This record gives sequence, structure tokens and C-alpha cells, in this order.
Amino acid sequence: MVTGSKGLKFSAVVGAVALASVTLGVVGAAAQPGEATSTTRTASYLHFPKVVVWTTSPSANPALAPGDYAQDTVIQLTNTSNERVDVNCYYVNANRHCGGPPGSGPVCRTDADCLPGVQCLPGWQSADFQVDLAPQQPVGWTASTGLSRLPCFDAGCPGGIPDQQFGLVPAVAEQPFIGELRCFAVENDVPIDADVLKGEATIVESGPFGSADQVLSASYNAIGFQATSDGGGGDALCLGGTPAGATCAANYTPCAANLSVQHFFDGATVGDSVVSTELTLSPCSTELETGALLAPSNRVVALILVYNEFEQRFSTGTVVACSENTRLVDIDTPEGPAGDDFSLFSVGTQGTLGGQTRIKGTGGGDLFGPGLVAVAHQYFAPDSDSDPTSSAAYQVNGNFAAEPIADALYPPAGP
Repeated sequence: MVTGSKGLKFSAVVGAVALASVTLGVVGAAAQPGEATSTTRTASYLHFPKVVVWTTSPSANPALAPGDYAQDTVIQLTNTSNERVDVNCYYVNANRHCGGPPGSGPVCRTDADCLPGVQCLPGWQSADFQVDLAPQQPVGWTASTGLSRLPCFDAGCPGGIPDQQFGLVPAVAEQPFIGELRCFAVENDVPIDADVLKGEATIVESGPFGSADQVLSASYNAIGFQATSDGGGGDALCLGGTPAGATCAANYTPCAANLSVQHFFDGATVGDSVVSTELTLSPCSTELETGALLAPSNRVVALILVYNEFEQRFSTGTVVACSENTRLVDIDTPEGPAGDDFSLFSVGTQGTLGGQTRIKGTGGGDLFGPGLVAVAHQYFAPDSDSDPTSSAAYQVNGNFAAEPIADALYPPAGP
């Protein structure tokens, strides 16, 4: 367990797919069932799949270089109830490092980012903290700096009055940082059935470094899981049921069985802009409280179908071991611009401006379910060689009733 904790007890968030409809996309509140995973309803458990930080801090390793964009994430967490609520939160660091775990070398994405002969290796870690929110209180912070103390609406609060709020928000552990944030409502460190939390994240980018002539912002709502019962004994928080080998401390609405996202293909010209897209995929379930996440046991294989506007279907796949943030065209080609024109997500390959991508997780180990959550982040630039001038983030849809992707990838033999 890492700094900021008050003796948190719950080590895992594990998922099982239940036979119920669930929507992760932005839809009207009237269309939501009574208990649904949603980005528009308050919840007991919130998941922010994409948190990125890379500033001009002297501790950044590697440092920003001319042409790079500085990044930070502004997070807002709100208690919508008329009662105080404690919230346990975990930052999950999904960085890889040259040579091994954090501290062993600079942050990297591939072996090409490291010295010759040095591998870019995973070293995922979690860091927890707890905050106490007053009735109807929002609290916001930048992931690069956190909060040394919570804001207080009571004039006498800093003097130690009985209603003084406790808690702090640490800065992310290192820069650059790519990862996620997960938070859930508790009482005496036990998860509670209190769907009172909502959250938003705004990714702010400025640059390129050395000129700072562009500021981009893109916001998305946290994915909320409604509680179905109070917490009890045990070590796991279970989403949608009790997987084999798990003892649930609390039950929440389930992970989505599959995801679908509408998007422009990379390189498409829309109006006066050329579009590119990043996709963040994260396991719905994970190990949180160990110092180093048990990533191999939580690895999810994402089966991917890509449809263009002619309803032609193509397939690919990727492995999601922690929060994976990548350009669409790098999912099926090497990292970087090489091969982008041959990607299934390229407008030149598909021949249509837009399409739909469907994603189904499989695997996830004996304890962790195969569910995935996702956020898409689009960039708009004057041309393919220019820096973006605007951006937008949005959730993807998830449901249980869609066509089973495994069957579509591997149709049964016969006429």
C-alpha cells in the first residue's frame, strides 16, 4: 500500500458479466434502467480510464523536448448528497520503464525509446489516498500537483473545528504519467451502498513546447458503477456478481460484455481538418492494493472488429494488461508513423470517412473478469503534417445484447 491510506482493506475490484443491459455511453437519463453502469448517473464507484501528465517539471524523465505537448489532467469529484461521505481513491500507474520497475530508468513505450540492449518493461503500481467530502461538495485538482489539503467552506476550519475535513490528494508518482483513477464511497473503510458520486476529467494540452501557441482541452465523464449492496467482509469488490475464488465485499453493477465506438478513420478530412484518434482501453477489473499490480493475472485480450460505411468487416486484436493508451492506427501496426497507411483504422485502407469498432474482452485470469472500459480522444489538425488545433474526448458504448464478437470472428463451419 502506498502513501495517503487510512488502512484500506480492499485489494481487488473483480468483475463478472451479468445477463443484463448496460450502457457506458452518453444517453438520456430516462433511458437508463434502475441499476446501470453509466456516465450520466451518480454512482458508488467511479472509474476514470485516462489520466495523463507530462509537464515541464524538472523531475520528468524523459523531459519535454521542443515539439512535444505538455499534458495535465484536471479531475473533479463531487458528493451530490446532503450527507458527508468518505471516498477511497487509487491512482494506477500504467507506465513502462527502460530496464524494469519505476525508478530503474526513464518512462518508455517501446524498446526503441531505451538505450541499445535495454528493454522497455512493465512496472505497474498503485497509490491510494482518501478524501472526506462535505454535503454537496465538489473538489477539483490537477493530477500533476494534487491538493495538500481539501478546500474548506467553514471559515474556522483551518483552526481545527470538529467539522474540519481530512484527506489530501497526492500528485501522480512520476512524469510522464499514463494511467487511471478509481474511487469508491466508504464508511469506516467499508464500501457502502451510496450512489452519490460523480466525476469529470479534462485533459489539457499546451504546446508545442518552446512556443506554447496552442491550448487544447478534452473532457469526459467518469464511468460510474451503481452499488447493489453494502460492503461486508472479504477482500474483493465485485462487479456484477462473484467470480470463482472471490469473496465479495460489495457488489456493483457489472462490466460491459462488449464495447462499440463510432469514429472517423485516421487521416479522414472532415471540414477543414484531418482527424486522428487515440483509444484508451483498461480492464474493468484489477488488483489495486498490492504495491505492484498483478498485471499478468489481469491481462485481457481485446478482440476487435472494424466496420466501414459499406458494412465491410475487418478483424484485429490487442492485449490490455493495464490502462493502454494508443493511437488507433498503432493497434495493428508498429508504434509510430511507419505502416500507418496500411492500418485497418486508416481512411486509405477503408475508403470511407468513418466507421464503427466493436471490442470484446476475453481472458482476465481465474479471478478477474474479461470486461473492458474505454475512452476515445479525437484530434483535429489542418493537415496530416501539422499540430492539432482542437480535440474532443468521449466515452464508448457498452452493452450485453450486441452480436457476440467471438462468434463473428470465428463463425461456425457449415453452409
